[in-house]
Amino acid sequence: MAAWDITWKDLRLLAGDKRALVLLLLLPLMFIAILGMSTGQFLTGGGDERKLKIAVVDNSDSEYSRDLIKTLSTHADVVIQPYETQTTARTALEKNQAAVLLTIAANYETLVDDLRMPDILDTTRSPKLSTPEMLGLTFESRSVMSGEGIAKALVYGDALRTVSPVVARTNALTRRFVRDPNNPPDDAVEEDAAAPEAEVPAVPQEPVAVAANKTESADKIYLILVPGFTVMFVFFMINIMARSFIAERDQGTLRRLQLAPVSSAAILIGKTLPFYLTSVLQTSLLFLCGRLLFGMSWGPEPIYLIPVILCTSLAATSLGLLLATSVHTDQQVSAYGTSLVLVLGGISGCLFPRVWLPAMMRKISLATPHAWSLEAFDAVLTRTSVDQMFVLDSCAMLMAFAAAFFLAGWWRFRTVH
Repeated sequence: MAAWDITWKDLRLLAGDKRALVLLLLLPLMFIAILGMSTGQFLTGGGDERKLKIAVVDNSDSEYSRDLIKTLSTHADVVIQPYETQTTARTALEKNQAAVLLTIAANYETLVDDLRMPDILDTTRSPKLSTPEMLGLTFESRSVMSGEGIAKALVYGDALRTVSPVVARTNALTRRFVRDPNNPPDDAVEEDAAAPEAEVPAVPQEPVAVAANKTESADKIYLILVPGFTVMFVFFMINIMARSFIAERDQGTLRRLQLAPVSSAAILIGKTLPFYLTSVLQTSLLFLCGRLLFGMSWGPEPIYLIPVILCTSLAATSLGLLLATSVHTDQQVSAYGTSLVLVLGGISGCLFPRVWLPAMMRKISLATPHAWSLEAFDAVLTRTSVDQMFVLDSCAMLMAFAAAFFLAGWWRFRTVH
């Protein structure tokens, strides 16, 4: 009996196990689909879910404050929600209809008119512009994850952008460099009159670059989430493998295989190969769903996804073999296997982007095959050009993990079973 005969037998058994197929194939697909709906890309048509929502109460209602609101509204990833009163705006904040509340003070116009060029040129030392609050801009939020700091920086920057021309027109030295829309200079009037009307290009409502940024922003979300959760689900294979070994041992078929004229290595290869093929199929389906459902990019050279997928599945199934030869009961599989998957997934960065991990934790996570797989996927999917040597080095590390897990499982199988 060759290893392929054992593989074919286990493939038929695996195909008949509906629970295993649901866990390995359908559940990851459902999870990715739910993930897509949660992030607003699948079935929901995008929308404003991922944008920074700022509720605005304009107590000034001046030309300056309206210019500020108009400028804020031009940002692709920001939604400005005007409210008449603080009460209605705070209600929206409490109901999570807005992340940050911006209040423009009633004396905003007066504060802007009091500014001078030294204030604009050195805002850090200016007593009138050292903080947004000094300009009559106050902020409120309910959560530390609301993005209040980002909102402050954005609003402050746009406020300086809108008031700088106003202040510049009050200074004799800078007035000539700033065009007053209400009182244009004579030469500008003559130029405008002389210019053919047909040559004035129409300004698009939304620049092409902004629309492209929207697509790129949505795409980058899945370039992180899909590989992360794919790698985690690939390693869930170890529970199915361990239960398969326990079932065969309880039924006595594993013992009969050991008595047959087949080497231990051939038995382990034959029993590992069905799960390896299933793992490759699972990973390929998840990336295909990422492409079809979310429009996720496969990088500039998708061919490099193939070795990463193959090596990741090899490391996962080899770890499953080690677990299968180390446990004796179904309760141990549930306890050890699930804990191992979740702990390794959390350490490596499967549950959240690796860039969020501290530098020391990123180094520690390289002791897991998950981290090398995520690094390789990142190099293929997110870079403008693929670093071939880095991808190959990551695949080599995954194969080293696979070899270590397989040899440890083989030694356990020979000495224990």
